Amino acid sequence: MNAQTETQALPEKYSKNLRILHWSMAACILGLITVGFIMVDLDKEDSLRPTLFALHKSFGVVVMLLLGLRLRERLQGPLPAPQPGLDAKEQEYATLAHKALYALMLIVPIAGWAHSNLHGREVKFFGIPLPKFFPTIEGIGGWTGEVHGYLAYGLLVIVLAHVAGVIKHRYKDHNDVLPRML
Repeated sequence: MNAQTETQALPEKYSKNLRILHWSMAACILGLITVGFIMVDLDKEDSLRPTLFALHKSFGVVVMLLLGLRLRERLQGPLPAPQPGLDAKEQEYATLAHKALYALMLIVPIAGWAHSNLHGREVKFFGIPLPKFFPTIEGIGGWTGEVHGYLAYGLLVIVLAHVAGVIKHRYKDHNDVLPRML
């Protein structure tokens, strides 16, 4: 046998599981950002506010769980080769953006969890209390929520850059990367 027949060809698309996890996380993250914008602007007496905060926390936990599954899946199977036709700089930007996306998909929910715990509030997963990982600190102020918010804005910027890159490659460069994730 020669070396070419011994090695398996790389897939053209991401695995079905990775594609499902990608789009599920995308929906959750866009929903979390949308709900986040709405809930923080509601009056503290608004009866919808606690419901939105509870859903926001639950879906933040969902993102963390999906991220764990996604990382496991990425490590288990072969990934497609880099998209042909991308120059070295575009490939470098794509790699950097993906690393930033993965980092922020983990850091943003952890920062939200920390914000809740530091202010003495628990995190529940659809009504089920979860462990408290951070101590309550009296008088800590609102900066922890601001950190969570700014990190979420950073995630949104990277997501928008990611989508802009996909659109650019599809319509301007005619080097469509989207089918790899469909």
